[in-house]
Amino acid sequence: MKRVVPLALLASALTSCSVEAPKGLVGVYELPDASTATPLFFLTLRIRDFKKYDAKDPTTNPDFENVPAQGLPIPNEKGVVASTLGADDKPVYQTPDNDSPTYGQAYFDQWFRDTPGTNYLVVYPLPISQASDGTYEYDSRNAGQLDTFQGTPRRVFFPIDDGTPYATPFGNQGAPHNQDFTAELHATFTLAAPGATLRVRSDDDSYVFIDKQLVIDNGGTHAALEKDLAVDDLGLTLGEDHALDLFYAERLGATGELAIVTTFELHDLPNSQ
Repeated sequence: MKRVVPLALLASALTSCSVEAPKGLVGVYELPDASTATPLFFLTLRIRDFKKYDAKDPTTNPDFENVPAQGLPIPNEKGVVASTLGADDKPVYQTPDNDSPTYGQAYFDQWFRDTPGTNYLVVYPLPISQASDGTYEYDSRNAGQLDTFQGTPRRVFFPIDDGTPYATPFGNQGAPHNQDFTAELHATFTLAAPGATLRVRSDDDSYVFIDKQLVIDNGGTHAALEKDLAVDDLGLTLGEDHALDLFYAERLGATGELAIVTTFELHDLPNSQ
């Protein structure tokens, strides 16, 4: 199943009502004055909604909203994806070499693949605007859903909440937000000159591949973490097209963030699965 929503409904999806988020893990910040910039273009974000984990429900996935037995979230799950993107343009699971593994390949493979009964696909237009320094960006701190935490306004990344055009049959499941989902986007870009940069911030996991090679591993049910990449270090050829694939997951807690900031324009690949 999937839902595709016209771009005309984007504005209402980005301005949901203010709600309390008592389970927020971290990420309280002041709401910017200019909270919504005019999009220059949109990137196709394929969001898959999951139900929160229930040991009695075999259609649920233990990677989502599942506090481990020791009562603490897993802060570091780096190393669970291979260094090269798979032939189907999906991350390839590998058993991590650390003390905090995920729940295994079978469950991880559901993150970015349609799994009837377990996830629900929504095609969402991610708005990209231009910052004052000329970079291209989506930043949920500027363009996300309005929210309050302990009386402090903020914006968060919960694009498929109940009450928005992107709501799913699974819904918020009694939480302030629909906070169990993954997302992926596929794009190309051309390097016109040296000095290109890429910045990604996520709460929770994010993985970025350029030309099918893993360049950012930000895995784990962690607080918002930001990674910067000097694209020159990758040795890419100027004047040629290169592929960028980004994968994201929101899996635990009521604080969601996503930011992608580049010095180059991304060109959408809307038919990627």
